[in-house]
Amino acid sequence: MAEFSPIQQSMLGLLSDGKRHPKEELLALCDELSTMAAVHQHVSQIRKKLPPSEDIVCVYSNRRTHYQHVRKLYSPYDGLT
Repeated sequence: MAEFSPIQQSMLGLLSDGKRHPKEELLALCDELSTMAAVHQHVSQIRKKLPPSEDIVCVYSNRRTHYQHVRKLYSPYDGLT
């Protein structure tokens, strides 16, 4: 399994409950000089390191952006072309 940075581990820990979390919660886990671009970069790196059966999804609701850790359902058709 891939190694996660300390900030990425914190983000995954927050998101591991499977609930939606506003992007501001993820920003609070970064250092005080970080911007939303840093949050997007960390989420992108986490997605690359997660196994194929998991993902971080971005959910837009009520004009706010939320992130959620999801586990994908297995399909017997996965991998077929």
